[in-house]
Amino acid sequence: MSPATRPSRRSILGAAAALVLFALYGTVADALDFSSISQPRSLGPAALTLRSDRTYDFSGSLVRCAPNEGVGIMAEGHGSLTVTNVTIEGCAVGILAMGSSVRIEHVTVRNVSGVCILLGGQGSLAIDNLATGCTYGLVVLSNGNRVVQNQFNDNVADGVIVIGDENLIEGNEALRNGGVGIHVVRSVPMVGDDEFVSLIQDRATGNVIRANRALRNKVDIEEFGDCAGPGLFNEWTQNVFETGRPECVH
Repeated sequence: MSPATRPSRRSILGAAAALVLFALYGTVADALDFSSISQPRSLGPAALTLRSDRTYDFSGSLVRCAPNEGVGIMAEGHGSLTVTNVTIEGCAVGILAMGSSVRIEHVTVRNVSGVCILLGGQGSLAIDNLATGCTYGLVVLSNGNRVVQNQFNDNVADGVIVIGDENLIEGNEALRNGGVGIHVVRSVPMVGDDEFVSLIQDRATGNVIRANRALRNKVDIEEFGDCAGPGLFNEWTQNVFETGRPECVH
C-alpha cells in the first residue's frame, strides 16, 4: 500500500473503535459510529474550536450546537489547554479533546445524541465533570489519560467506555446507565490484515480502574475479555459495584 493510500492512524483508530462496538452490541445500528467521531470533520463544524494553550473559563455559560454543528467544543491542546465552567448540550459530541494534555474541569455535558466527553488525544485530564443524558458518558480512545472524580450518570448506553491504554479511571461515579457503568474493551477476535487486527486486539491494556462507584447500571463494571491465562491486563481494584463481568474484575 502506497503512502498516499495508506489509512491514517486516526482513521484506523476510528474504524477499530467502530468495529469494537459492533462486536459488543451486535449490529452497527445499535452502536455509535466512532469512526466519524474520531475524524471531527465528518461530524460537521464545532460550535467552538479552541487551539491556544491557555485556560478557557466560560464562567457558567451555555454552549449549544447549531443544526449544522456536530461538536460543542473542540479542544486541540498542545501542552496546557484547559476548558472549565461551561455547560454543553444539543450536539452529537459535547466536548472532544484532541492533541495532548487537555484539561477538562467543572464541565457539564447533557442531552447530546452521541458522546458527552470524548478523549481522542494523549495525556489529558477530565476532573470534576458531569456527563448525563447522552448515549455514552465518556469514551477514552487514546492513551495515558486521567479520568478522576467525575459523574457519568443516566446515559443511554455505557457511562464510561475505555478503548485506549494506560489510562487512570479513579474515584468516579457511574449510576443508572442503560449499558455498562464502567466498560473496558480489551480484545476482539477478528479476521483481517495482521496489523489492523493487532491494533484492535492490543488496545485497552495497562489501564487502572480504581475506587470508582458503579451502581444500578445494566451491568456495573465489565471488561470485554476473560480471566484466562495470567488474568486481565488491566488493574481493577477497590471499586464499589453490585454486578460485574468477568468474575476477576473487582
